[in-house]
Amino acid sequence: MAFEDRTNRAQYPVQGSTPVIFTIPPGGKVLRGNIVVAGNVVISGGTTNGAIVGEGGPINIVNWIKVTANRGANSRYPGGRIVDCDPRSLLRYAITEHNGKFIGEQSGSVLGSGAAGTYPIYLSIPIYWADGTLRNEIQTALNCDLLDSTGRPVYSSVQVEVDFVNSLATIFSGNDRVLNTSGLTCQWEDDRLSIATDTVPIVQETHIQQIGAANRRMQDFGLPQDGSFLSWLIMTEQGAAALLADTILNRVTLQSPTLNLDEYAQDIRQRMYEDNWYDPAQAAAGQFFLDFTHGLLQNTNPAPGFNVRYDVLNPSGANLDQLRVYTRRAFALLS
Repeated sequence: MAFEDRTNRAQYPVQGSTPVIFTIPPGGKVLRGNIVVAGNVVISGGTTNGAIVGEGGPINIVNWIKVTANRGANSRYPGGRIVDCDPRSLLRYAITEHNGKFIGEQSGSVLGSGAAGTYPIYLSIPIYWADGTLRNEIQTALNCDLLDSTGRPVYSSVQVEVDFVNSLATIFSGNDRVLNTSGLTCQWEDDRLSIATDTVPIVQETHIQQIGAANRRMQDFGLPQDGSFLSWLIMTEQGAAALLADTILNRVTLQSPTLNLDEYAQDIRQRMYEDNWYDPAQAAAGQFFLDFTHGLLQNTNPAPGFNVRYDVLNPSGANLDQLRVYTRRAFALLS
């Protein structure tokens, strides 16, 4: 392959809620992959637009994204689910890679806020393997070479699964219209470099922690227990609309053998601005980004023994507000 290879590699039609599955071709180190959803969305019938839920349309047409890496024989690379995230997490994390700015659908389409009509869209959801928090971001690129530096296989295959919705209910609550996504295609585009070196495998995942009641010491029961954390993005979502809001999280306390962090929400937000992860001119409500590396991969914090406490409120009532937590973890190569 060429030293740099940027290619839109595959395209399949969207067929209701049937998942679209790509097999990523081998070769090179993948810096970033993009799920591209493009074409026409048709909303018809009914009389009620409803209220936007979460990121609304067209982002919420995609329900979940999974990437599974299958180990080759005697591979030093751990296999399994290496991406398990919703589009909101991936797009909001991408702010840290976009000079602090959020990029949604390319033309700014919101599907008419639920009104009947035909809406052309181009939505690109990035999956970053090369980690911009690191001084050498290529260290964590996805190794798609057939063989590693020792001549052993890396992955026998890497598959991407994109899950879709076929109802407007999860996009605009109360909407009584019909959603037709048959005019859409789902594409896989990625950017790779040909570099003769091994990389560090990382796992990206999203989990949701509902808030039963105001709690100064709420634990995170969905937190992964293996690997080492590079960074977190905590999103605070209020009510049935999952509105990103600053009315929920007061304080974050993290303790482990390698980390002591105890900061109020405003402390975290201030550091996000000062470290140029977020642009202060952009909306940042309900988003709290924690970088643990300071640019160096060896500064990651092992997940085992990690003690987490959130000081939270629940202005909407029991289990109506929640934390959406996106984490990035690094793993050592197997011996």
